[in-house]
Amino acid sequence: ITSAKIQEGHMAHLNKMYAEGKMDLAGPIMNDGDLRGICVYNVGSLEEAKKLVESDPAIISGRLVAEILPWFSQKGAVLR
Repeated sequence: ITSAKIQEGHMAHLNKMYAEGKMDLAGPIMNDGDLRGICVYNVGSLEEAKKLVESDPAIISGRLVAEILPWFSQKGAVLR
């Protein structure tokens, strides 16, 4: 499988997670470091986040490696 196909699957996965309300934000890191991007999932458990991350074609292929960190914001907080 080509890197273009992996990226296509990765983007489809992110768009699906957003459409289903399971992810609020995602985007690339704009430098050449090891950290390639950030996704903010909006799920009820660490286990659910892990399952969603592990179903990403870029993770499955080994092209990307995920680090899952529990995080929360103030209730009702939104981006402006």
